[in-house]
Amino acid sequence: MLRKTSRSIVPEVAMLRYSASAEFGPKLQRRIAVVRGCAMPHVRKDPLGRFSAVRTRDVGELRQRLSGLFSVRSLDIGRGAQQDFDGHLNHYELHDVGLSFARYGSSIEASLSHGDFYLQGFPLRGDGSFVVDGSETIVSRRRGLVAGVGAEVRLRYSPDFEHLIVRIKPQALIKKLSALIGRPVDPPLTIVTDIAPDSQAAAAQFRLLEFVIGELDREDASLPPLVLAELEQALLVAFLCSNRHNYSHLLNEQPLSPAPWQVRRVEEYIEQNWGQPLTIEAMALVANASVRSLFYSFKKSRGVSPMTFVKQVRIRNAKAMLASPSPTTSVTSVAYACGFSNLGHFARYYYSTFGEHPSDTLRKAFRSSGSH
Repeated sequence: MLRKTSRSIVPEVAMLRYSASAEFGPKLQRRIAVVRGCAMPHVRKDPLGRFSAVRTRDVGELRQRLSGLFSVRSLDIGRGAQQDFDGHLNHYELHDVGLSFARYGSSIEASLSHGDFYLQGFPLRGDGSFVVDGSETIVSRRRGLVAGVGAEVRLRYSPDFEHLIVRIKPQALIKKLSALIGRPVDPPLTIVTDIAPDSQAAAAQFRLLEFVIGELDREDASLPPLVLAELEQALLVAFLCSNRHNYSHLLNEQPLSPAPWQVRRVEEYIEQNWGQPLTIEAMALVANASVRSLFYSFKKSRGVSPMTFVKQVRIRNAKAMLASPSPTTSVTSVAYACGFSNLGHFARYYYSTFGEHPSDTLRKAFRSSGSH
């Protein structure tokens, strides 16, 4: 479970805790061990390996693909390194967030300019440096590229360099920030690139990213759209919490508490819409309060965050579905319909809530109805 790093990001951490602790499984490390730099037995699997965008030994081909995704203007390899170049790019596109993995096989230098997105890199192997708007930073496992809209960027990476990349549409990030602070984002959001990210929030962000990628890479089941939409919202929040910017101080302020009726209104909204993706902006709009104020008040008056309340409502509805099944009802179908992508966690949470396994509830229901 992710720990609350400080009271300054109560709603953000609550959102991450829901997305992470509710869905993290014990097999996570094995699923994407390469992200941690661990040796994989027999066959190496890159993150997002199911979503290959390009694999080429032609620098020009990779440059063209990177240009469309990241506004790359130039891509050059080290002198005499043409024979070693082996470009791999995997990419998965959510609604507002793009996730990528890249490695190159040789040293590279690249430049990006005037990109219409926010960008963050997560180095997995190798070393290098980046320059954003004239400010140079050395790459490390704890610090990769961070850049905002319109930034001028120069990159230099070693032959063994590998990284994950998160690309975010500005409209979505601004909307999220506005909901968090409870006011319009004016002046524009500006990322501070010469200050290291908050270490605890950055660690939480990376664990969340690991989990999302690990779930996307699973071949046995795909994430339900409801879960994927809410995890994407958590990725936006994580970016704003871990990186320094000109609104960070507002995220650090103690939020005001909404009135009790506002909390009740959000509870009613959740009860009526539990089967749909629930965004923190929508809840804040229902309460006519900022996201941070809503989370603070909900936790104070109900003892849980809004997202934990969402889990409670969904698990109750899961039991109702299992207790009154159709002939095709299964534990898996119910778990996915109720927003649980990790069946092991669903079973444990169900048991801790009701004192029986979901399969037992379903078996009793079929027995009493004479089905199966």
